[in-house]
Amino acid sequence: MKQKITYNRNLAYYEKLGFDNLFSWSEKDLSQFLIFDYLDDMKWGDTENLLIRNIKSSLKKYKKYEFIVELVDRIYNNFLVKMGVRDIKKNERILFKNKRCFSLISQLKKYYPVDVIVTEKRDRLFSFKNFLRYINMADLYEFIYGYLVEKNSKYLNDLIEKTKEKLQKINPNYIILSNDSLPIERAIVAVSKNLRICTLVIQHGIYQSNSILTDGRIADFILVWGEYFRDLYVKSGLRKPEEIYILGYPYLIEKKEKSYTENKHYVAYCLGEDVENFKKEYLSIKLEAIKNLYKICNNINIKFIYRPHPGDDRKMLKSKLPEVPFTPKNEEIAETFSKGDIFVSCNSTALVEAAMRSKVCLQLINYPKTINADDFEKLGICSKSFIKIEDLKEYLEKLAKAADLNEFKSKFNKNYIETSYNPNKRFLEILEKIKNNRKN
Repeated sequence: MKQKITYNRNLAYYEKLGFDNLFSWSEKDLSQFLIFDYLDDMKWGDTENLLIRNIKSSLKKYKKYEFIVELVDRIYNNFLVKMGVRDIKKNERILFKNKRCFSLISQLKKYYPVDVIVTEKRDRLFSFKNFLRYINMADLYEFIYGYLVEKNSKYLNDLIEKTKEKLQKINPNYIILSNDSLPIERAIVAVSKNLRICTLVIQHGIYQSNSILTDGRIADFILVWGEYFRDLYVKSGLRKPEEIYILGYPYLIEKKEKSYTENKHYVAYCLGEDVENFKKEYLSIKLEAIKNLYKICNNINIKFIYRPHPGDDRKMLKSKLPEVPFTPKNEEIAETFSKGDIFVSCNSTALVEAAMRSKVCLQLINYPKTINADDFEKLGICSKSFIKIEDLKEYLEKLAKAADLNEFKSKFNKNYIETSYNPNKRFLEILEKIKNNRKN
């Protein structure tokens, strides 16, 4: 029998406090909303120290170029205003904070004025290329870091005040986010509710059936990948059906019918997961699995490559795995999918993405049950699932001998992720429905 999931705070609790009264919330409630809901949910690792390290790293990068970045931001945005770029289209304004939805933004800006929230170079370059106005929110990390280190409520109040100031400059009607659980996103949602701005979260990764749903709990609407995830939200009691829309997979999928091979050998990628950032003892399990997979593939003439997770310590892993080839540091995930024939991982969203591209996807559930990994084979979202690496070895030997891999590919379960929609067209349809419902 599955353990019933409980949540420390829910939307009803914060609505009772009143977002109109946001600036008079107690430190306990404000810190719980902005930071500790997330930390309390991630109980299986030292998430607070991980969050502090990540924020410190982001701040260090920002501070190094702060003067020049702020100068470029000011000159660029003033240029757009003088050129009247923002006034070309007359429609409700949309503000995006979602790093992977560049294709969606490119289509959306044909119909709506679109602005972007940026925190790094890639976001800015995309904005420059598409003549999009943007607001920088990387400086907000300073307030979160200050509170986590000093526990002084002034940092939380300053975070809310500064967020409101930034949003009022743009004055959007809708804000699209990739999550509503992390501190900056929580601040954006709280201030948006205070200012009567509609917020939408686009699901950005897979959720396990017996783990806590950290995202989609506070924003006005959640756009999920499929009926499976919609049911998770409804059954948990977190959201009403009318607050959930099925978007499908939000990124365009390119499928190649013919398998890519290198020197007549299949290419296998191990898709990394940063599990050791949550529990240090998982590192040894991870390293052992990568070493074994490399040896197995090497012995049966399958080329093996490890693709690190964005949260991986690449330098450390390479020092411990000197014989294992890694993907180039700046290789995009789409390029990895294009090059590979076989993909192996435990619980990675990228493994599911590869399956949607009709790749042979193999799940190795080699971590303790605390990770709560669902069986992807039973869900219909990968070719095979294995607990023992010996069984995976036997299967890889079959693949290596196959003339082609078509018979090893499984039909993807569209109930899990809806793949028939064009995500750009579907998003516009959902936005129109929300607009019409808000008017009524």
